[in-house]
Amino acid sequence: MGAVSFTSARFARLLEGWSRAYGPLSIRLADAIREHIRSGQLPAGARLPSERDVAKSLGIARTTVSAVFDALRLEGLLVSRTGVGTFVTAAGRHATARGDDRLGSFAHEENHARFDLRSAALPAVPLVREMLALQYSDEFADVLKTHGYIPSGLGILRSAIADYYQAVGLATHPNQILVTSGAQQAIRIVAHTLVERGDAVILEEPTYRGAIEVMRSAGARLTGVPSDVQGISSDALADCVRRQKPALVVLQSTVHNPTGSVLPEQTRVAIAELSARAKVTIVDHLVCMDALIDGTIPRPLAAYGGHVLTIGSASKAFWGGLRVGWIRGDPDLITHFTAVKSAEDLGTSVPAQLTTARLLYRIDEARAYRRATLGAARELVVRSLADRLPDWRPLPPAGGASMWIGLPNGFSSTTLAERAGRAGVDLLPGTTFSSENRLDGWLRVAFAGSAEAVEAGIQRLSEVWQAIRDGSSAR
Repeated sequence: MGAVSFTSARFARLLEGWSRAYGPLSIRLADAIREHIRSGQLPAGARLPSERDVAKSLGIARTTVSAVFDALRLEGLLVSRTGVGTFVTAAGRHATARGDDRLGSFAHEENHARFDLRSAALPAVPLVREMLALQYSDEFADVLKTHGYIPSGLGILRSAIADYYQAVGLATHPNQILVTSGAQQAIRIVAHTLVERGDAVILEEPTYRGAIEVMRSAGARLTGVPSDVQGISSDALADCVRRQKPALVVLQSTVHNPTGSVLPEQTRVAIAELSARAKVTIVDHLVCMDALIDGTIPRPLAAYGGHVLTIGSASKAFWGGLRVGWIRGDPDLITHFTAVKSAEDLGTSVPAQLTTARLLYRIDEARAYRRATLGAARELVVRSLADRLPDWRPLPPAGGASMWIGLPNGFSSTTLAERAGRAGVDLLPGTTFSSENRLDGWLRVAFAGSAEAVEAGIQRLSEVWQAIRDGSSAR
């Protein structure tokens, strides 16, 4: 199990407001715990307080807590070990019908009564419509003559991806590319191929939730190394590698999620040297690279040497609905990954691959569109926060569709997210992006939606914040 442990006081703060729902106490408490497991605020591996301590901190009967824990154990959300404690299961992150709150805005129709500041998923660039209209070309007709099962990906797309990396300074051959059904499948293939249960994996702190979930599901022991607006410190990473001897290190060198940072070149050089010296594999997750707002795209980590796997995707550049991702790496390893993928789905959608191949040769147009629209959205959020929430500490990102924001000392983003949710504003607290359930003084505000919705959401959020400030401390 993981190392995160909740005291009864911390657990009670997390569940603040649970008793104001409707229904019997046991149902209200069970619903609240399920919701926090879904959102990642009670992460897989987290150790919960004893039933006696929970009952005391919440002011309810122990029999009520026992009934709730029993029900959640039957649902597979919790597991108890005699003499050790009760833990959130890895399966618990996926066991409910509603799924992960990180993806909640994808699962429901648009709700005009709510403002979603969680999702940084972007709408399609105009080029996508144009390319979709070209599917029934001679090129597509040729593919229809085959069985269509191509686990490694279409040759035309692998060549386009190789050229895409070549253009940013990373020499690549098509045989170094495996096409996947999105970047999440890519990192899952890497994790379940290279990580064994109990292996150490180093992540940035914060990092994107998908990496945390995948590595936990592989049974990894997770360690976070702090990352800020300058990215991760190569010295701190080297120290952690020396102590942990990890199977993998997962980084985001260009447009980090959630901070939006870009690693300086000297840090890239140092990390590549560390990888070669320590013989440690680094996963450079570059899904957000094409959403860069400031400056030019730097060379990926793999261009500097070392043992680096690069993960990319069409989602930020073009459209998440294409569901096309990829892994770039050593050809022998790519062959192994291909065998793993073929056991999952036999190949990524052929129409989506053909569309993505055409789109990649017009990547400069897509990047220019993203730069203009995201730049304007970022400035809107900076102004809105300065006007309405001047005591917050936003870190304007170099790229991406969200902003990492520090709250004044002593305030909890978990509590803020819960209260904002009741007021119709959906947020992701900082703990969502922590492998160790930390960073409760931070939150991420996404600005992928319309300008009107984002501005209205921030306005309503400021009203919630004022109510918190007028009341007691959130901690």
